[in-house]
Amino acid sequence: MAQVRAIFRAAQRELVEHIKDERLIAFIARRQYGKTTTFARLAVKLMMETPGLTIIFGSVKLMLGREIVHKESAVMREAIAGAIADVELRQKLLKLADAQTGKEFKDDLKPDDFTELYETQRLEFRIWHDRTTYSRTMVIAPLPDTVGWTGHVLLDEVGRLQQFRDTWEAIKPIFSSDPRLRILLSTTPPPDDTHFTFELLSPPRGQPFPASPTGNWYRSNGGILCLRVDAWDAAADHIPLYDDRTGEPLTPEEHRKRESDKDGWDRNYAVQFLTSGSAVCSILALEAAQARGAGACQCWIIDTDEDFDLALAWLASHVDPQAAVGLGLDLATTTKESSNPTAMAIAERHGIETTFRAFLVWKLKDPSAARERIRRVVDAIARRPGGRARRLAVDATSERYWAEDLRRHLGALLPVELIVASEKYDGPGYDKPTNWKTFQGDLLVAELDDNHLTLPPERYVREDWRLPKKDRGIYVVEPDLDGKHADTFDAAKQALHALRGQKSGVFSAENIRSAHVPLTRVRRPILHQLALRS
Repeated sequence: MAQVRAIFRAAQRELVEHIKDERLIAFIARRQYGKTTTFARLAVKLMMETPGLTIIFGSVKLMLGREIVHKESAVMREAIAGAIADVELRQKLLKLADAQTGKEFKDDLKPDDFTELYETQRLEFRIWHDRTTYSRTMVIAPLPDTVGWTGHVLLDEVGRLQQFRDTWEAIKPIFSSDPRLRILLSTTPPPDDTHFTFELLSPPRGQPFPASPTGNWYRSNGGILCLRVDAWDAAADHIPLYDDRTGEPLTPEEHRKRESDKDGWDRNYAVQFLTSGSAVCSILALEAAQARGAGACQCWIIDTDEDFDLALAWLASHVDPQAAVGLGLDLATTTKESSNPTAMAIAERHGIETTFRAFLVWKLKDPSAARERIRRVVDAIARRPGGRARRLAVDATSERYWAEDLRRHLGALLPVELIVASEKYDGPGYDKPTNWKTFQGDLLVAELDDNHLTLPPERYVREDWRLPKKDRGIYVVEPDLDGKHADTFDAAKQALHALRGQKSGVFSAENIRSAHVPLTRVRRPILHQLALRS
């Protein structure tokens, strides 16, 4: 261990010495601290401990531009060279190999050949324990279909991996199948706060991080033990930053002062998880809305009829008996694993505030079964002392015929409004025509930003509401791996509309335009006023 202590920086050594105690660790460190080098040498240490071990070393850089791949190849080559020197002191034999052909190399592997092996994902390095047994580390691009081997997993710079959520889903079953396996992640905070690592690795709000050469440990919001090393921690270990032009050593304060992109510096060197991404729903606003809903609101993921019965029983005892209630529905009628679910929102109006008492989420192939569930929710609300819900608003964009059929079946129980999100909206609040999807989304986000919403506290809701983004003024959503498609967000838009004061019946833009004064430009406070004039 003496050589490991000599070559590792203080926080790198801190990480290595804790590997034996935790199966899942993340290394959150400032740029150019040596995360790749740490992982390469850590791989060697783990291979030395366990004969026959396989380690999957996932390098995100393999998925980037060729220039970056070549640069990272040099970093990896240097790291392995240091590890080889370290191993040789222990009288072990470490060899580089071509994973495709099995050919091993000693000192005859030229830099260009090494780069080619790395770039084509054929690089493998091995430690031989005897003449027949070796441990190996395979260097790959960390994609869902490339992490199927059983072994320890080391993923470098996961905050830059766009498919990390899917990759994580692929890794976890392997990890859960064998208690001996470990997962180690390294990254700086992601530039987009909608990235999966933001929620998985961000620290609890307000946790202090005093400068320390060994960094600071914390348990993340996603439950993962993390070692955090920022610019001040590195400086405490006598590792300075350098001026871009002169190369002179700088303190963290002076280095930040000279940097024009302060947000970039705060992510890359202060190791801050900044809420500055492109999601339309602020994570801070969501946290506040969900904190109010703890114990009072719930999101029900319904897999069986028994689940649905429990949800109805819960609604009977939790929906405000006197409040005005609006129901919103985002339809889907398929049961494929990655298909969109149906989401139903039950919302209550309390003055200027809206409480989303519950979301019900299910996947059903049979339209009649789905219709029956919706009717039972309508009946359950009607049995309150306050009586029936005001209306049910249905997103009929992709299920128009089924939505029309639903309206015929429920028309005697309450007004049912069918809303086609793609149809033009040219009412107040905008200086040029838009569509109902944008108008309703803007209205809901304005209410969230104005701190007027109470939401169920479940993680499903937070993840679902973080999916919508805006691209040139248009709402776009990339489906999640499990089929989430901002369905509770869309159902909430309809429930919010159902609480408003337009005429009942088929949705009409005229109902909005006749009630409000036209505007010349989009303003969130005006959109909020539209919600109040009902």
